[in-house]
Amino acid sequence: MNSFEILKSKYQEINKKGFIKSINNYKNGAGLTIEHELKSTGGDFNIPDFMDIEIKTVYKYRDADIELFNSAPDGSHFPAALWVSNNYGYPDNKYKNIKVFKGNIYGNKKNYIGNKYEFQLRINRTSKRIELFVYKNNMLINNDIYWDFDTLKEKLERKDNKVGVFKFIRKCINNEWYYKYEKLYLYKLKSFKTFLDLIEKGIIFVTFKVDVHKSGKYIGKISDHGTSFRIYFGNMHKLFYKYY
Repeated sequence: MNSFEILKSKYQEINKKGFIKSINNYKNGAGLTIEHELKSTGGDFNIPDFMDIEIKTVYKYRDADIELFNSAPDGSHFPAALWVSNNYGYPDNKYKNIKVFKGNIYGNKKNYIGNKYEFQLRINRTSKRIELFVYKNNMLINNDIYWDFDTLKEKLERKDNKVGVFKFIRKCINNEWYYKYEKLYLYKLKSFKTFLDLIEKGIIFVTFKVDVHKSGKYIGKISDHGTSFRIYFGNMHKLFYKYY
């Protein structure tokens, strides 16, 4: 029995349980709860969650975006994401002296993050890089930040060669969250070339999440929560073959 069939069998057992209490009692605990049910290797960002399958969760009533994998950008400045934030970010709402950089960047259009600079992804097949182009007043001012093809290909094929997406519903009872996993979708990656083509079309995009801690031990400190490549669930069939 292949890993897809094993996961289908596991899903059928989980589905029969109905609503399952969240293991962390957060509204966004669906992913950790299903990983716990599967006894997965979740938490290790370098390998798939269940056998050779990466596990994702999507709320049934929303076409949410799905994180494919994280990949920090490279460039002449390190760490590059924090350098981008410091140079092209915008003041945090609360900590005005700290610049943050949060938003999506696409390959098919320029868009603002903040109100001064526009950003766009460009595929450079000669240098085998995805480059971040920064514009001010419609003039290109920087394209030193990039992701190299070899790194992206390795991460995509290691993490997302096979993907299982669980669609769930949720409810809160006595201030405790419960999840029911109503459907499972199984996908097999098409190719890295497809990945690049979808970036050019704006279907796969990059999300920066450089922010400021608002509570806890590091309150008021800058933090890079990761730079990720993402796709909306409704577009999964463009990157993957559907197995089930």
